[in-house]
Amino acid sequence: MRLVSFADPSGRPAPGVDLPDLGVVDLSRVLDAHRVPVPSSVADVFRRGQDYQDSIRGVLAEVTADPRRARDRGWLLPGPVTLLAPLGERVLIVAAGVNYASHVREMGGEPPKKPAWFVKSPHAVTGPGAPIRIPAAAPDMVDFEGEFCVVFGRTCHGVKAVDALDHIGGYTIINDVSARDGFPAINSALTPEEGRVTWSDMLLGKQFPTFCPMGPAVVTADEIADPEDLWIRTTLNGRLMQDGHTSDLLTGVAELVEQLSRYFSFAPGDVLSTGTPAGVGMGRKPPVFLRDGDEVRVSVEGIGELVNRVTGA
Repeated sequence: MRLVSFADPSGRPAPGVDLPDLGVVDLSRVLDAHRVPVPSSVADVFRRGQDYQDSIRGVLAEVTADPRRARDRGWLLPGPVTLLAPLGERVLIVAAGVNYASHVREMGGEPPKKPAWFVKSPHAVTGPGAPIRIPAAAPDMVDFEGEFCVVFGRTCHGVKAVDALDHIGGYTIINDVSARDGFPAINSALTPEEGRVTWSDMLLGKQFPTFCPMGPAVVTADEIADPEDLWIRTTLNGRLMQDGHTSDLLTGVAELVEQLSRYFSFAPGDVLSTGTPAGVGMGRKPPVFLRDGDEVRVSVEGIGELVNRVTGA
């Protein structure tokens, strides 16, 4: 299933399913008509478990069998539909850093023994089609990072790699937008204290409002045969910038879940981003940073394309 969130008449997020060639199904309406409990959000779909998702699939089969009836009853939304960030509520977002071999090379580093990690503010999340706003506090070095993400389908804590994929409910895309102002000082730090301060400044540059576009959908795990066999590409104003593949991950999806679930207790709907491949603006000579009017497109094979325009400070 391609789970999405859309704006209901009041502008609030509502859960839906994007059906290829048919449109977006309003889950609240169709499930209520079939006396199936209605989820509060896409994240809630994962909290309710696999049997609940199977019930949704059964209802969707009726929609696809008779789309005209589904439209007449209001189960299929008339287009165009404004999609929002797909999970429909604020969730934990943990992101891996320096986890693609190609990205490590372009940034001039050595492959780490294990990936770095950081938390991305859920208040930075914005949806497909929404603007990325360049912050007045750091307008000059705003960069893009297209990333492939895990969405947890079960509570996940202390899980071994061999069992990790069983805890994944689906996959989505983020653009880990980053103000790079703190980055140059990292390589020039001379003391541990300077290193801590510069690292902190770099991570703070990832937390601005709108710096985490997400979507357009969460594709359930049954539709992705191998999460380490997917193309990931980012274009800026139509120019190909990132052209990577998840086989380039230094720490694979299952191992990443094992490493981070040792500490985090991930809940259904929480997100783990696996890192970014080469081609980011900071890694180019000369660097390329986002400016007012730019358009960024991040696509991941099997998931879709996340499109956002940039607006000035």
